[in-house]
Amino acid sequence: MFQKDFIFGAATAAYQIEGSINKDNRVKSIWDTFTEKEGTIMDGSDGSIVCDSYIKYKDDVKLLHELGVNSYRFSIAWGRVIDCNNEPNPLGIKYYQDLCKELLKYNIKPYVTLYHWDLPQRLMDKGGFLNDEISDYFMYYTEIVTQALDGLVSDYITINEPQCIIFMGHDACLFAPGIKYNDKEILHAIHNLLKCHGKAVKIIRKNVKNSTIGFAPCSRPLVPVHDDPILYQKCYLKYFSLDRSFEYANSVAIYSDPIFLGDYPKEYYLQFKDCLPNITKEDLELISQPIDYIYQNIYTGNYYSLDKDNNLVKNDFDFGYPEGNIDWLQIMPKALYYGPKYLYERYKKPIIISENGLCNVDFVSLDGKVHDPQRIDYIHRYMLELDKVSKEIPVKGYFYWSLMDNFEWNCGLKKRFGLVYVDYKTGNRIPKDSYYYYKDVIKRGGVE
Repeated sequence: MFQKDFIFGAATAAYQIEGSINKDNRVKSIWDTFTEKEGTIMDGSDGSIVCDSYIKYKDDVKLLHELGVNSYRFSIAWGRVIDCNNEPNPLGIKYYQDLCKELLKYNIKPYVTLYHWDLPQRLMDKGGFLNDEISDYFMYYTEIVTQALDGLVSDYITINEPQCIIFMGHDACLFAPGIKYNDKEILHAIHNLLKCHGKAVKIIRKNVKNSTIGFAPCSRPLVPVHDDPILYQKCYLKYFSLDRSFEYANSVAIYSDPIFLGDYPKEYYLQFKDCLPNITKEDLELISQPIDYIYQNIYTGNYYSLDKDNNLVKNDFDFGYPEGNIDWLQIMPKALYYGPKYLYERYKKPIIISENGLCNVDFVSLDGKVHDPQRIDYIHRYMLELDKVSKEIPVKGYFYWSLMDNFEWNCGLKKRFGLVYVDYKTGNRIPKDSYYYYKDVIKRGGVE
């Protein structure tokens, strides 16, 4: 069982649930542009309606209340609160004020993510994260949000999954904006993104009393196949390693080391001598201002073992290995033990799991209900591992992803992660069996 003050939450993101993309002076985002391109989204859907939560937010808060969570993590749509002239948009601001007030009415604490991938298109047209002024735009945006939510929100996450912003958006190009960058551009964009984080931290500390601040990367922890101190240490080192030849923009340390340790890893400077951005002492001081939590999004991992020469070897998944209904989500509960443990060992900050959940084949049965025993089993197994590691390191909370089915990025509306089933034709919400299971977990204070 977890401590009495444990954060039990659920999470969503603005573009994935809100809809109403042309309502109340919201300006176009890179995801609006991306979904307009043929072939980018698996089912051809977009964010125009999705869950219609911009209109139905009170219904969704009631679902949170009935679920029993004490916290709700959601994101602000930058293009809702800042208009096309870079001025505050009162209508968009009022929506988030009303949402927070509704949450607080039910004693649910708002956890606000400032950036969950929906960059205004007008800023992308100015260069996006390659524009050295982007951190000033982000600082101004943070100023507007924190002033508007003064007295309503004290807990902020600056940026969600920088790996997806940079790697998926500018290397693999499977996410918005889908514009390929070279190594020099990727490093420049990463550095500017981290400066956005740093400037946001300064604004939050200035404007928000008793604030807590975090940064929410994602990772796929290395899980040792058996207990062995040598294997553990090699897995730990590999988890934070940096390899220019393989998906380095998807790594852990390139984002988290500058924030928590004050500088990029040594390998960064050695491997990228030919294309380093301009990094100043002032930049690193800005990026590394103290924050309160290590947030981390963890869904799965990879198994590793040692060969006969004690070299680390990544193990293939067996045929038929259990997985979710999305190609990257193999079921690996121990990822929620080893990931937090590695992160705390390196960065020495309390851990909050900011996303964890299962994409499942969900549909309404003849009895009118949605039965999802696999998701129940997933939550149970993963929370057992989180409970286990919480006895060794400070684990402060867990947000299930997601409260409800939603727009799953390039998969569109085909993939369902929610505790609540959404009928996209009618907008009806049906709590799944897993909703009631998680409700019971929260009531009991953990799993056994």
